[in-house]
Amino acid sequence: HQAPAFGEDDYRVCVAAGIIIKGGDLPCPVDANGKFTKDVTDFAGQHVKDADKGICEKLKTEGKLLRKDVYRHSYPFCWRSDTPLIYKAVPSWFVAVEEIKTQLVENNKKTYWVPDFVKE
Repeated sequence: HQAPAFGEDDYRVCVAAGIIIKGGDLPCPVDANGKFTKDVTDFAGQHVKDADKGICEKLKTEGKLLRKDVYRHSYPFCWRSDTPLIYKAVPSWFVAVEEIKTQLVENNKKTYWVPDFVKE
């Protein structure tokens, strides 16, 4: 599967294949709590991690499951709750620091830093 809203490689592959447009809207049927939205009718309201088995069963029943394997790999967990983290694209903005570097360095010289070694 490809999930361009949930991973850099998936995003890159989908852009290259013309599935999505770079900078365009991303399909993202997962809410802020990690549950499928109504767009995923068979699994709406179910946490994505809890839906894996049901999704595989549905695909198999429909003759769409080509292969199912278990891959052992590291996975990110929240250090506070020890629950699995889900990478998800969210709206964000960035500053083109290179374009204002000179200004930043000059303002840095005028700033009172505590502790003072941070300035350098």
